[in-house]
This record gives sequence, structure tokens and C-alpha cells, in this order.
Amino acid sequence: MTVFYDHADEGRRYVLPTAPRLVADPLPNLSLVLFRGDANGGLLDFCATLAPLPAQLAEVERVLSIRGRPPALARPDWRTGSVRLAGWLQTTELAPKVLAMGLPSLVGDPLALVSARLDAAGAALADAALRGNALPTVVMFELTMLGLMGPLGVEVEANLVALHDRLSAEGALTTPIGRARIAKTWEAATRDNLIKVRVLDESGDVESQRAEAMRRVGEDLISRLFSPFPPPEKPPLLDDGTVAPLELSFRLTAKRETLATSSVWNFRERRAIASTHVAAASLVDLLGTQPVQAHIRFADLTEPRREIVVRVEPELAKLGLAGVEVDLHRTRDAPPFRTLTLTDSKPEERFMVDALDAPLQFRVRARFDPQKTRAADRQSDWQTADTGLVAISARRLFPPRVFTVIAGAVELDWLDHVEVVVEAPEEPRRSLVLSTDARSADAFFPAAGTRTLSVVAHWRGLPDEPTRSDPPRAVDDDLLILDSPFADSMNVLAVPLPLADVQTLAVEVRTSHEDFVHGRTAAWEAPDRTPRRLGLRRLVGSPRRYSYRTQRVRNDGAVDISAWKDSTSDTLVVGANGSGKVLTVDVVLLGGGPVGRGSFGVELVFESGDERDSEVLEGTGDSATLALVVGDNAAAPVLTAREFMAAGEVRETRWEHPEALVVMPPPSVQ
Repeated sequence: MTVFYDHADEGRRYVLPTAPRLVADPLPNLSLVLFRGDANGGLLDFCATLAPLPAQLAEVERVLSIRGRPPALARPDWRTGSVRLAGWLQTTELAPKVLAMGLPSLVGDPLALVSARLDAAGAALADAALRGNALPTVVMFELTMLGLMGPLGVEVEANLVALHDRLSAEGALTTPIGRARIAKTWEAATRDNLIKVRVLDESGDVESQRAEAMRRVGEDLISRLFSPFPPPEKPPLLDDGTVAPLELSFRLTAKRETLATSSVWNFRERRAIASTHVAAASLVDLLGTQPVQAHIRFADLTEPRREIVVRVEPELAKLGLAGVEVDLHRTRDAPPFRTLTLTDSKPEERFMVDALDAPLQFRVRARFDPQKTRAADRQSDWQTADTGLVAISARRLFPPRVFTVIAGAVELDWLDHVEVVVEAPEEPRRSLVLSTDARSADAFFPAAGTRTLSVVAHWRGLPDEPTRSDPPRAVDDDLLILDSPFADSMNVLAVPLPLADVQTLAVEVRTSHEDFVHGRTAAWEAPDRTPRRLGLRRLVGSPRRYSYRTQRVRNDGAVDISAWKDSTSDTLVVGANGSGKVLTVDVVLLGGGPVGRGSFGVELVFESGDERDSEVLEGTGDSATLALVVGDNAAAPVLTAREFMAAGEVRETRWEHPEALVVMPPPSVQ
């Protein structure tokens, strides 16, 4: 920014930007259209202004307000102006080229609207300059305003009598003196202090002001002291025979006694002069950070042509397609004028065609991946492209089939996994696996369509657990919820009796339904008589009944094997001969076992009359099952828990008639 004072009002400042800028509404107003075809060249349009930005004005006002009150900011009154757009061609020598010239609008801030038709060289220059590949192409404002020169502050005092004496002594009374001779006389008089010159105001060009003052004083002195003397009728001849140039002479005619002693001249004047302001900026600076591609376009001046863009969504491999073929037709009855092959690696093709009189017709053929399906290739119906973009969605034209299997009523705690084999016509077999980590799975068929699927489920049990396969089933839907052929298991708690004369005690249990048989065996060596749970698997529809028999190996080697018996009870007393019942209680410690509860161990005692069962939980052990075999009229059971805390304290808790499940909370909440 350039800022200067007003000559009459010190509170007024004129502001001049030193560089033009583009008018933005909101994007910068600049466009370069490059012609393609026989008529080379281009059209450059832009609107530039020499107006300061609000932020610039605010900064000027802030800086000037530091020393006093804010000044009034104004614009100069421009009288004339011009705008030029010029660049430089890189030829054998650096030659400037004017691309456009014009007159700006001077109402308010200067504004120039440039619309220049460029030849081939000019269009190439503008294009290279905008892209930063050439020397700058400059937009230049040249504006003129009127200004006042500083005052002509010169005072001259001449001693007229002394000057008359000097001129008389030189014989000026009788000899004509020319203007050049007189001017030298004034200069000598100034050196001898016969003419005194004082500069009162040193603003502006002092030397030119002093010379102007002396010129005016000399003219006044000539008019006072001299009279013009006409040239001779016959000018003298020079030595070479040529005629000497004529010159008007002057003769000193003023008398000494008629002159005043001295005379004083004062010069204090102002002059109006034209002042020129030049502001320039390159096209690159005008655009700033704007992307140049948004301001350069191309126009075809040849026969109209149309760009066709054929694009497919790059997911063909996911859909089981090796690629798609696209036939492009002007009309449906005409043969294709172009056939394209698109793949995931080449999802798009562009080409130019002559202008079409009607919308473009096309159809698509799907080429299936032979490694993923044996289905034959398919072809879509006719499609219409109203624009030059042919967008193809293979998923919409050739929708694949996704078959989902979900594990429904399944006990996956004893099953390792469920293998589901799905078959579709002309499709490779798909094998899905359901487990505790993934209770659902999807099978993808690129070309199965709505045809019936064949599904076979194989229920794979853990080691020592049964395995079973379902017969094939036909499925038309895309979702199948599989329920296990196994019903909920029977968990039988086997409680052995501590028989004195028996070394080994064993029990065998089994369940059967139709062709399915499942059995378990448990054996105890004295003195171990810990209760055990036996999980019996059964099919859907089978009764909750099982068979069992016991075997005793006495100390003398005799073996007793009982007959098979049926039962539906969840508890089984092993080794009993008469009637009785089993009392059980499951104890769970919260807090992660004794080590997580801040104790060394927990002793559990389950009692009913003289019958007693106990267990000690240590470390991370947090659960135990206690069982008693008692008579029909046995006393009420009691559960006692003694927890040995790390601080030395022993905490005892007692439950009368405990529930089947007893949960011990952490010590802090007991």
C-alpha cells in the first residue's frame, strides 16, 4: 500500500494499492478457454480491480492512529488511465508481447474487465504463465492524477546601482549585448554578491526552483535596464564565408540616477502537475492459492464430438466375476460400434465419438470366474445412457446370493463345532463352520440366483462326545436357523457310598432313542468317594430317562454287578442297597477364589446327622459340589464355611437348610 498526505488537510490520507487483484464472487473471476481444432488460440476473461481490501485499510488506520486520532482514508481522483496485459515469449531473444489493452473504469476504485481474443502464441503464453511454466504475464494499471508541486519559495535581492556600474564599466552603454552575454553577467553578479538569492522553502526540486527564479529576475532586469537593439541590415560574414546567425541585441539605456538603490523579488507559487501511479501483478499472483485447473477449460471448434466414459464399480472379484464386457450401440438394432472389457485392474475407459442424435444404448455381459462358479455367462437387458457417463453396477445387474446359517438351539459347550455343507447348482460346494466363537456364517454364490440349495449339517462333538449328521434338506430362503438334533443334556450327579469292604466302585449309565445310544462310566478307587457329574446326550424327542448299573470289586476280589435299572433322577447313589436320598449343594466363591478374596483357603463342611462331606478350596479354586447320602428321615442339612484370612482372622458362616446353590460374596460385603 502507498499512503500520502492531502496538501490542505493533514487529517486526510490517500491510499493506493500497489498491486491489482481479481474480483471474486466468491471465486476469482478469471477464465481461460483454449480452442482445439483448426482455429487455434483462446479467450481470456478476467475482472481486476485496484481496490484495497478491508483488512489492508484496517491495518493502515491502525498504524496511522498510533500517533494521534484516526485519519480519514480516501482514494485519489483519477483523471486518466490504461490497463495492459503483457508477457514475454521465449524465442531466440526475449521479446515482450502485449496480449490486451484497454481503459479501466475510474468511477470509485479502478476496475478493468478484460476479454481478450488470443492468437495461438498468446493462448500458449497465457496457458504457460497460469501454470507457472513461463515468465510472468503481467496485468498493469497505469493511472494519472493531478497533484500540486511544492511552493516556489525563493527571494532575490539585486543592487541595481552596482549592476549599472558593472555594466557601464564593461562598455555596455555603447556595445550591443546578447541574451547569452547578459545571462553570464547575471551569474557573475550573483557570485560577486550583487544579486542575492535565498531559498525560503526547500520542498521539491530546489535547483530547478532557483533557476526558475533567476530566469524571471533576469527578464525583469532586462526590461528595466536595457532596450532591444535590432540586428544589422546585412549580417556579417564568418571566416568560412557563411553568414552569421542573426541575434537580437540589447543596449544599456537606463540612467544611473533614475534607478533605485536595490530591488527585491519574492517567488512563492504552486504548480499543478500530472502524477502517474503504476500497479502490476502477474496472473499467477492474481490467482493466489486457487487451483489453476479450475480456471482453464478447452473448447472444440471442430465438428462436435462427445466423450464417453464407461466405468464399472471395482468389486468384480468380490462378486465372483473375472470381468464384464460392454457393447455400445447407437440404436438397439444396429451392431455395436464399440465393445469394451472392464476388470478390477482396468475399471474405466474413455474415448471420443461423433455427436449422437439419440441416447446411447448399451448392454453388459458378465464373465464369471471359473474358479468360483461353473455357471454360464449372463447378459443384461438393454440400458440407456442419457449422458456421456455409462456407470455399471455388476452387483445390481447380476446380483449374487449370500446364504446365512445361524446356530439356534444348540449346546455348544460339549460340541466342538457344527460343519454345514451348502451346495447350489453349478456352484462349488461351500463348507461353513459354526462354533462358540462364530455362531453364524455366510456362503457366497456368484450365480446361484433363486434356485434351491441343499444343506447338510454335521454336529461334531468334543473328544468322547457323540457326533451326528442330519439328512440333506432343501432350502429356498437366504437364511437358515439350525437347531441341534440333540435335546438338552441330562447331567446326573453320581454319589458313591463309602463301603468298608469295597475296593473299587463303578457305575455305568446310558440313554438310547431309536438308533442313537450314548453312555458314560465312572469308577472310584477307595478311599476316593468324590461325587461326579455324568453328562448324558440325548436326541430331540427322547424321554428324560436313563439306565444304569453298578459294579463292586470287594477287597477279597469278588465282583458284584447289578442288573440294569431305569431312572429319571438327577442324582444317583452308587452302592446303595436300600432306600435313601441324596442331598447336594453347589458353593461358588465370588472374587476369584481364596487368593482373590485375600484368604489362604476356605473349608466347606456339609452335614446331616452323622453324614458329613467336606472340601477345602485353595488358590483360584472358586466352586465345589458337596453331596450326602441320607435316609428318608434324616436331619436337616447344615452348610458351614470357614475362611482363613491372610491377616490371621477366621470367618465362619453357617447356613441352615441351604439352597441347591450357595454364593459367598467377597469378605468386604459379608
